Amino acid sequence: MKQWWASERGAYFFLWLGIGLIALYGVLEYRFPRPEQLETARGRVVWQQETRGALYFTLSDQQQLVLYAKGDADGRQRQTIRDAALYPVSVTYFRQQKTGIGFAPGEFHTAYGVAVGGKEVASLAQVRSDYRRDNLVALAMGIAAAAAGAWRLRSFSPGSRRAGGGRPASRRSR
Repeated sequence: MKQWWASERGAYFFLWLGIGLIALYGVLEYRFPRPEQLETARGRVVWQQETRGALYFTLSDQQQLVLYAKGDADGRQRQTIRDAALYPVSVTYFRQQKTGIGFAPGEFHTAYGVAVGGKEVASLAQVRSDYRRDNLVALAMGIAAAAAGAWRLRSFSPGSRRAGGGRPASRRSR
């Protein structure tokens, strides 16, 4: 029995998977906010819950925020939030990006920067490079899948089924 990924259907699957991953990279890059779109919330952390990929927290001004691990490669911002029950912090966030979670009511806005005493823990450029490095994985996988799908589709084209390795007969040999 022939495997589906070795068939023409599998070739189209990998081609479209690659195109989708490349498009995902474009969307992720487009969705990263510009500095003028960010707002600032200030206060002490009154509640926090850490998950595998994010740190959810609430500031004393009742602003609910989430700091994703993919934008904090070295973990310094998350450590600052963990310690922020002791001192006030400023958090820059993007109001249009929000998410709900099952273990706490309300919407959590995506945080992009943390500052203590007016000094940023990580610059927005550093956070953007952390996100971009993570997003480049999707781009690389997309290019590889699209190339594999295109290569497999090429092997199914009528020209590749010719005798002699797919070369057409020359006029002189006739």
